Amino acid sequence: MLHSESDKVGKVNPVHVIDVPGHSRLRTKLDEYLPQAAGLVFVVDARDFLPNCRGAAEYLYYILTKASVVKKKIPMLILCNKTDKVTAHTKEFIRKLLEKEIDKLWTSIKNCYI
Repeated sequence: MLHSESDKVGKVNPVHVIDVPGHSRLRTKLDEYLPQAAGLVFVVDARDFLPNCRGAAEYLYYILTKASVVKKKIPMLILCNKTDKVTAHTKEFIRKLLEKEIDKLWTSIKNCYI
């Protein structure tokens, strides 16, 4: 059981961790939990990243532009999983490609409104 910091009285408040899979059929489940979220962890598979880069970037962009995330300024950690595998991509490589894909998405959406 995870606990947040104690309040003034010394009572320890539990931290609820909810795992929402990234599969497209289940992504709407995220919307149920975002209003109560204090933080988000976005997990990327470092070994199988390249074929999934575009989809990961689209999902990340979707989350980053959700009104509840923007309004509450919910902090997000992007976690690279399976980095211990020989065929895994580096966190720097993943970051650069995600930024590049998100920039492409932003540019294409922005151009639709011009």
